Amino acid sequence: MKAAVLILIVVSLMMPLGAKAPTANDVTVAIAAITDSAICAVAAFLNSPSLELPGAMLHFRSDESLPNLLTFQNSDIGTYLPVFMTTRQPNPSFFASLLNTARGPLNDIAIQYLTVHGWEVGHAVLKGAMVTQWGEGASLAGLMAGVVTSGKIPEITVVADVTVQGRRVSTPVRVEGTFMLHSDDEGYFAVKPLAMKINGEEKGV
Repeated sequence: MKAAVLILIVVSLMMPLGAKAPTANDVTVAIAAITDSAICAVAAFLNSPSLELPGAMLHFRSDESLPNLLTFQNSDIGTYLPVFMTTRQPNPSFFASLLNTARGPLNDIAIQYLTVHGWEVGHAVLKGAMVTQWGEGASLAGLMAGVVTSGKIPEITVVADVTVQGRRVSTPVRVEGTFMLHSDDEGYFAVKPLAMKINGEEKGV
């Protein structure tokens, strides 16, 4: 119930009526921002101790160790990279690299996505919410053990309702969609869209 109320509050803050239609590039940027933010949120949570991403907040049910909701309030994805870089050591030794991996098993992946997409402050600012579905019986201890030992993550489903605005889009873009975060058959981290609406219009995936 609390999660539903939070989502309704967030949705009420979405973009104004009468906004112009987003371009294909706007949609591409918005989806990249949302998927990158989901990856970063999971990576930040799995770091020990957990990292705080500006404008992003995790919410937990009282009896669960994994978050069920992630909210964004003017969260600038361009501010995420410095947070993750604080976990890196300059010229790390082999053993320091192993220690970094144990403390933050998805940090390198988050840094890679943020760097490849070249996010800068003001490029993409997020407002909205994501509901996370970790799978029946999942726990933080089990998830961490699996990631560290296998290098893979189990399937994590994210249901998003997020609006993206900033310098890299010409108009605010609202993305309602379901995404799956997982390790593919070759062991690479991947994000797969399952369903999506852009500004209320159904889009093929």
